[in-house]
Parts: sequence; structure tokens; C-alpha cells
Amino acid sequence: MTWARFGYICRKASVDCWEREPLSDCLKRIEAEPACALYGAGIPADSWPRKVLDKIGHMNDRASGLSAIQTYRNLDLGQQLEEPLKFRRVVAYLGYVIFIFYGVVGLYQLRITPAFLQVFDSLEVQIPLHLLMYQQYWGYLIVGISVFMLLALLIGHEMRKLFRFCVGVERGFVFKYLLFRSIKQSYLRLLQIIQFPIGQERGAHDPISDHLTAVRDSGMDVSEEMRALINVEVQSLAVSCEQQMKLLSALIALMVVATVFFFLVSAYSPIFILGDAI
Repeated sequence: MTWARFGYICRKASVDCWEREPLSDCLKRIEAEPACALYGAGIPADSWPRKVLDKIGHMNDRASGLSAIQTYRNLDLGQQLEEPLKFRRVVAYLGYVIFIFYGVVGLYQLRITPAFLQVFDSLEVQIPLHLLMYQQYWGYLIVGISVFMLLALLIGHEMRKLFRFCVGVERGFVFKYLLFRSIKQSYLRLLQIIQFPIGQERGAHDPISDHLTAVRDSGMDVSEEMRALINVEVQSLAVSCEQQMKLLSALIALMVVATVFFFLVSAYSPIFILGDAI
């Protein structure tokens, strides 16, 4: 919805900037209009749509600013840059797996294990090795798995920030060290494409800006080529994020299965021993 509002502001500004009106004032005036709210909530201050609008508003050359607005109005970023439904489902599945895991752990530790220990104590039977090991090491096991689960949730949270285009996420620890290389490449390329009409912070010497500069110089429609490049990178980003989250979900599922198996072994061995004792 943020990019939809951004697109409306650019479309309106391309035909409704008053003569000699500063671009920053024009953009603020349009954004303050009641009609702008029809295109979604306000644009967050820490998002790339806001940063792009601010850069346009502070461009010294008015003609360059109007040219950038004209380019952005034709991109229709509201549909291209939405968070994919498949990725949201993968993140939701990961949350369900974690919820089930802690439910099983809580049930076993709070209800089942104390009951067995009480019975063994009353019958004066030696506690079986599996149950004893579980009692001694279950805390370390749960802490280790919890750390991995929290890390997976943190990665999923940071990935969602990518699709919200939060400023600075590309400088974070998770982005630099915990995401697949393909994710980082696609996201950084997206930022380069989006920033092309307002000038690249990293300079013009990179394949994307060189290509788009050549497109513009040849007389081709820059907006159309930007739209095509954005579509390629968004699809690549979505697929890579989905692959990493599926891998994390599979690893967590294996941990949950192994933990449940350990629970069952430590639960059933006392039942057989109690049967023999009785």
C-alpha cells in the first residue's frame, strides 16, 4: 500500500505542480490532500518511498526533479513490490511449528514428567536412564533449539522488512551475514533500479545504472525498462527468501521431530518399568 500511495503522489505531481512552486512544497501539498488517503496509509519515515520523495523534493534542478516524477509515475510499483503471498505463508508455517513445539515441551515438562517422578518415588523404583537424562539436560536442549528458532524468526522478520523497503535494512547484521547471497544481490539491485531517476548514491559506475543510462540516451522508455528489471529482481528476491525460509522451517521441523521422539522414549520406558514393578 505504501508504494500505491507513492505512485499516486507522483502521478498527481506530474500534472499539478504550480509554476515556480518548489517540488518539496508540491509533494507535501499533494500528500496532505484527503484523496491521498484513498491509496493507503501514510508513508513511513524510514521507508524507501519516503526517501525517494524527499530526494526529489531537494533536487536543485527542477527539470530533473520533474523528469524523475514523470519516470516514477509510469512504474506502477504498488503491484510489483508487494510482499508475496507464498512468503507470508512460509513465515506463518514457521510460527505454527514453533507454537506446537513449545506446547509439547510445556505439556511434557509440567504434567507428564512430574507424574512419573512422583510414581517412581512412591514405589521406590530407580528412575530409568532416559528419563533421568531428560531431566538433567532438557533445559540445555530447549535453550539450544529456542536460540535457533529465535534466529529463524529474526531472519523472517528482517526478510519482511525487505519487502517493506525499510531504509537501512541492507546495513544490518542479519542482511550482511545471515541471508543468502542471492537475496542480498536481488535487494541491492532493486535499490539501484529504484534510485536511478534521482541519482545513485554509489555513483553511476555499475551495470544497472550504465544500462539504464544507455536506455535513456537511446530514446527508449526508461520507465518500461525499469519496470521489467524490477519484475525480474522481485521474482528472484521472493524465490530466494522463500527457499531460505523453507530450509529453516525444515531444520526446525527435524529438531521438533527429534525432540518429540526423545520425549516419547523417555516417557514410554518408565511405563514398561512400572509395569514390571507392579
